[in-house]
Amino acid sequence: MKTIYALFVLTIAVNFSFGQELPKLSPLSKSEHVVGLNKISLQYSRPSVRGRVIFGDLVPYNEVWRLGANDPTRIICSQEMIFETNGQKQILAADTFAIFAFPAADGNWKIVFNTNYQQWGSGSYDSTKNHVTLWIKAVQNNPHTETLLIDINDVTTSSASIIIAWDNIKLVIPFTVDTDKTAIANIEKAIAEGKDLDKVYSSAANYYFTTKNDLVKALEYVDLSIGIKKAHTDVFLKARILYAKGEKKEAIKLANEAKAMAEEVKNQGWVDYISETIDEWSKKG
Repeated sequence: MKTIYALFVLTIAVNFSFGQELPKLSPLSKSEHVVGLNKISLQYSRPSVRGRVIFGDLVPYNEVWRLGANDPTRIICSQEMIFETNGQKQILAADTFAIFAFPAADGNWKIVFNTNYQQWGSGSYDSTKNHVTLWIKAVQNNPHTETLLIDINDVTTSSASIIIAWDNIKLVIPFTVDTDKTAIANIEKAIAEGKDLDKVYSSAANYYFTTKNDLVKALEYVDLSIGIKKAHTDVFLKARILYAKGEKKEAIKLANEAKAMAEEVKNQGWVDYISETIDEWSKKG
């Protein structure tokens, strides 16, 4: 009997020592997002409804909730995130934060970004460490979401929204990022470093043309790039800028020059793209 017991204990010990992986009811989720130039990471554990009453029962109203299971939800941002609710602007610094929620029966949820992200659950929640506090009106008749979802959506180059959905509740938390400030700083830094300036000026020209619609600046930078190294890509970019300025005749002339340059280097993709653009411009009269 003692031998059987010893073998039983040994079997249990061996099983635990191997640390076999088993399924979790609230699996960990990690996601990466880019909004403008801001790299944002989300990490949270995803519980499911599983027939339970969630808000007001499993997740009490007016009490701190870790916004998921296990560790509190974590957000990491490489640049500032700007939130504006009820006419008040708040800035979340480039750092790592825990996100906590205070669900409310009337739908007026409190969402906080807290600097103490290294904790289990919400037992060590300290309101004095809140960095940003937001009041968000929840949609309370949202279509059923079985498993907690936290995502970033409605993305533009300067804005997006944090989306939280579980059971029949959905919150949309809009924010903005100062992409322009960062982009211009990056351009100025690259120019100051003085490396590969033809590419630096070309990228700057493309940014001012496609994003800021500043044709004067775009033309200035593309001319600087062409002055260092004349490439079909920049000649065609200049053609597009001139077309946007209303200088159609000169734009088509430059586009044809860019096409010939692309043909010379056997870049058929660019040849096709430029040809299609010239045809389109010509048809517009």
